[in-house]
Amino acid sequence: MSVGSHRRGRPSPANGRDSISTDQPDLFRQLERPTLSSAPALDLDIHYELLGALNTAIRQARTAGLSRERIVDAMNRLLPELDKPVTLRQINAWTAASKVEEHTFPLRYLAAFCSATNSEEPLRVVAAALGFGLVDAREMEAQHLGENLIQSARLRRVIREQQTRLGG
Repeated sequence: MSVGSHRRGRPSPANGRDSISTDQPDLFRQLERPTLSSAPALDLDIHYELLGALNTAIRQARTAGLSRERIVDAMNRLLPELDKPVTLRQINAWTAASKVEEHTFPLRYLAAFCSATNSEEPLRVVAAALGFGLVDAREMEAQHLGENLIQSARLRRVIREQQTRLGG
């Protein structure tokens, strides 16, 4: 279906205006976001993708002057309530391809790791596996604006329909 300007009805003999067809599908409802339950079955074993993202984040942090030790220190500052602090040995085990089965990266540390390395890549891997993406604050504001414009268009349509029914 193409989008263009065209008349949606024939002029009404009573008032000479175009009539509005109410039997058309609501395009705005088609824009609603999918939910996890509506997503197709996915392979959610993201271990290797996450491992790659963790190692990429560490490499990028190293180019910015952050050693693995400094990443561990930052994570521990960001996770003050831990019973046992994160150690360099743990970081090395979580990011070693040879220790895949024995050591997996705990999700509870993901936010601290992303903050310590200044990388959102590991979080992107998790979001992408579920069919989602990440947006920054500016993108979020643009999305909210778009949603408000859609809501405004819906309200204008309802108002036009009510005015038509009332003969105005």
